Amino acid sequence: MKIQMNKLQSAILVTLLMVGTVSFAQDSTVTGTDPSVTPTSTVDPSAQTTPVAVSTTSTTPAAVDPNAVKTEVQKLPWVQEITGKRIAMSYEPIREADVFWWKNVWRVIDLREKLNLHFKWPKAPFIQVLLDAIESGKVQVYSGMDDDFTTPINPSEATSVAGGGVDSIWITDPGTGLQTLQVITKEVNWNNVSKIRLKEVWYFNKQTSTMQVRIMGICPLIDNYDQTTGEFRGEVPTFWVYFPSLRETLVNTVAFNPFPNGVRLNWDQVFAQRIFGSYIYKVDNVQDFRIKDYKSGIDVLYESEAQKQNLFNFEHDLWEY
Repeated sequence: MKIQMNKLQSAILVTLLMVGTVSFAQDSTVTGTDPSVTPTSTVDPSAQTTPVAVSTTSTTPAAVDPNAVKTEVQKLPWVQEITGKRIAMSYEPIREADVFWWKNVWRVIDLREKLNLHFKWPKAPFIQVLLDAIESGKVQVYSGMDDDFTTPINPSEATSVAGGGVDSIWITDPGTGLQTLQVITKEVNWNNVSKIRLKEVWYFNKQTSTMQVRIMGICPLIDNYDQTTGEFRGEVPTFWVYFPSLRETLVNTVAFNPFPNGVRLNWDQVFAQRIFGSYIYKVDNVQDFRIKDYKSGIDVLYESEAQKQNLFNFEHDLWEY
């Protein structure tokens, strides 16, 4: 009986050992370990601190086609649908029979005055507006000495009057000492334009019983300096432009508003609303004198203010209070 119990225990032990071996083999298959390898508890510290290298593929950016890139951006929060597309409003027609008094007046706009600084706005100076209109052939240029608009000239002639054009100078070779004639192109520094002349017609319209004014011409004055000594020689009238023919360009050109918190104006509005400071230097007279021809010093400014007051008094005296 005892022998049978020993045999039964031995059979149960063998069965348990066989079951444990099979389960260990299955676990090894799942985890990928070799059952013949005895696991150890020793851990390599370098395996924990060394980061695993990740293979990354470096991509080189493709070349950008400048023609396919849209560089035009919207500079304002709104779409500019009117700017650059305006049409100059025609002047009110005037019957000759309604004009019973009129006078020619010549003014000077000094661009160095604070009120006239917008004429030299760096983004769009007024002289550049004139030059662009002339180069594009939109307006005709007249001689700087002809304020009656009877002597048209070429734009190149106007540039030569301002000191530009083509000239020739003698160049001395420092090695041989020989002189050669070389042709050079002289550029005009239009930043030297510090004054602008205006020709106006003041008239009284009896149909509306108002004193009105029309600008007839505009002429920039450029400062003339000696090229060798730099001495100031005087102001040179470069060219005259008939103002009504220039209005189509002015109405589509943005001007800076000198008043605070103001909207952008166009140059036609600047002249129509007379947003500039000026003084009179000539009025119609029998000898065609300028004010400085019969006045001198500070009396020139006094006479200019007196002529301005005469225009005001003429309209004022027509009414009875």
